[in-house]
Amino acid sequence: MNHPNGGRRLAQLYPFGIAYLLLCLAQLVSLPAARAENVGPGYDLEMSRMIPMRDGVTLEAWITKPSQLQKPLPTVFTLTQYDIDGGRHGDSAAYYARRGFAFVQVYVRGRGRSGGLKSDSLGLQVGRDGYDVVEWIAKQPWSDGRVVMFGGSFVGMTQWRTAAQIPPHLSAIAPYVPIYPGWDVPNTNGIPQAWSAVILGYTSGRSLNSGFIANQPYWAGKMLEQYASYRPFGELDAAIGIAADDWWMIDERGKKLSFMNMWLDHVGDPAFNLAAEPKDTDYARMQFPVLSVTGYFDDDQPGALRYYRNHTTHASATAAARHFLIIGPWDHSGAQQPSKQIDGLAIPEAAVLDMNRLHADWYDWVLGRGARPGLLQDRVAYFMMGVDEWRYAPSLESAGSGNTLELYLSDPAGTPRDLFHSGTLAATRPGAQPPALLVSDPHELPELAVARLAQNEDSSSQFRAFDKRAITFHSEPLPQDTEIAGHMRLLLHCAADTPDFDLWAQLLLIEPDGTTVRLGEDIRRARFRDGPFRQELLQPGQLVQIPFEFKWMAWRFPAGARLRLTLAPLNSPNYQKNFNTGGRVGYERIEDARIANIQVFHDAEHASLLTLPLAAVSH
Repeated sequence: MNHPNGGRRLAQLYPFGIAYLLLCLAQLVSLPAARAENVGPGYDLEMSRMIPMRDGVTLEAWITKPSQLQKPLPTVFTLTQYDIDGGRHGDSAAYYARRGFAFVQVYVRGRGRSGGLKSDSLGLQVGRDGYDVVEWIAKQPWSDGRVVMFGGSFVGMTQWRTAAQIPPHLSAIAPYVPIYPGWDVPNTNGIPQAWSAVILGYTSGRSLNSGFIANQPYWAGKMLEQYASYRPFGELDAAIGIAADDWWMIDERGKKLSFMNMWLDHVGDPAFNLAAEPKDTDYARMQFPVLSVTGYFDDDQPGALRYYRNHTTHASATAAARHFLIIGPWDHSGAQQPSKQIDGLAIPEAAVLDMNRLHADWYDWVLGRGARPGLLQDRVAYFMMGVDEWRYAPSLESAGSGNTLELYLSDPAGTPRDLFHSGTLAATRPGAQPPALLVSDPHELPELAVARLAQNEDSSSQFRAFDKRAITFHSEPLPQDTEIAGHMRLLLHCAADTPDFDLWAQLLLIEPDGTTVRLGEDIRRARFRDGPFRQELLQPGQLVQIPFEFKWMAWRFPAGARLRLTLAPLNSPNYQKNFNTGGRVGYERIEDARIANIQVFHDAEHASLLTLPLAAVSH
């Protein structure tokens, strides 16, 4: 039955119903557009854009920009041999796009679709290409003309090489853990590194060989195989599988040589090794801010600090004041992506930094878009282990007090018997003592016996002190907390009956509870005792000084802790083996090997000593 007033009520409600229906339709129509803004990644990719260089070669780039770009933006630029699709550091491009930057990743010559030769990626050419890319970016409609650089290891090196060319639109660089070709790679203090061959395999061909680098049983096994068969070091790259026509250079005779052999032919040659390093005049022309990062356990700390010291020495006072250095308890990978544990060592929470955020905040600050990052309270920020706090200084040198603690190697018998009957690191200079004797026999293969232990070696491992050729020295328990900041150094007075030999030194901290932490290691070759570019063989019985330098660090050693110094002949698949003949580096043969009887003097007249740099007083 119809309500007598139903028609009139419907008529009254009709306008409101139509209005409600229209409102719902409007929301439905606008819903896809609103969702499109929120459901996308927030950035756009331009893949395989080819960028022209001045000589006609083109380099491949991936370009990431924020979606819905409203105005030109500053650009973060990386020049790399690794990858440009974010495989190694997948979140970087997206992160910087969300922070309001364009992000441009470019392959160096000979990688990806980039033209040119791989051999150009370690010379001056890579800097010229960096210049051309910076200036190309500045001309793009999405660029505001300001370009900053980003990246670590090889990519840290390409920043310094680009900076040396002084591109007009380069606004800042931020190299972390940069390699320094000719200084810390492919040799350590003049001793060729086997790891260099592994990196050649990692970057063999035109794409990144992630499966190869993850297959440690293969490449470590090949290194051990070459070591066990006494093969010449110059064969290692071929043994690993590096194609001779992939990584190569042209020598002085016009002959094509593999990188490995080219490097071996120029060990100790500064003109070759340092030909492309930034010169003093280059640093003097750099006017842009710099942010450097390295770690206490970074294999490339020597290179990172060489760049830092050269720049702050030769740049103008204004430019040097804008070079910031962050150094903490990290290794090479950990300085790029800090984690809570590095090589078995627990890393305090305060040192586990978000490096992307730190860099983005710094870029914003130097570009006038944001506040100064809180960590950068002074030009140097360093982490004091044992106290677990950041400290600050106007320079790396001023983190130290200028005072040292000297500990003298001592053993009345001359040679320490074993780990449990060790010599001492004494606070007073020893009297008359016979020298310690170390025997370096190239025929021995100690790494075969510890190969399984070495696979799991970390910062707490102690097994190397048990090697039959090793000798150890212990300090007395420290009477009070002792803070260091700087390079710990070791000076040995040595003589031998061979023209050459290698030594390895390791320094451990023994905590009061007996646990250990490896503070550092260093290796030295007698012929390069005065530096990697001063080569002088020994005469029989000649007394020489061999200096060792451990990496820069800051640490509070607690009262009751002790230090352990272990010395041994260097005999490892990780480095070119010295057959002690004084022959051509990398080409000696086992048939010619000589046993070296090495004397380490520790008497009053020839005092071998360990020097600890005491830290400045913290306020």
